[in-house]
Amino acid sequence: MYRKILIATDGSDRSMKSSRHGVKLAKSLGSDVLVLHVINEMAISKVIASLLRKGTSEEDLRETLKASAERIVAEVAKMGEASGVRVEPLIREGDPASRILDAARVENVDLILMGSHG
Repeated sequence: MYRKILIATDGSDRSMKSSRHGVKLAKSLGSDVLVLHVINEMAISKVIASLLRKGTSEEDLRETLKASAERIVAEVAKMGEASGVRVEPLIREGDPASRILDAARVENVDLILMGSHG
């Protein structure tokens, strides 16, 4: 039915709860999972000016956000590993809605799963 499920996560509690549900669903259906975290460019631009005044560079901010994204997708990948589900991590930058839809098209996913808040 669903060969590939895209789980979009921002790392929030609700998002991780939906990720656990997605991994369980994938296990029951024999599906693969693509876990996506989008580093929101709008959020970055709003914070940069404030951080630059405090001495934090844009590059440092981007590295911090990338490290956070890597931890988030790794956590979902661990869920998959523990359940015997193949999970492929993806990290993108930009508008979350656009990047989720882009990934769904490019990766030919059958189902997009995400939390309702986050």
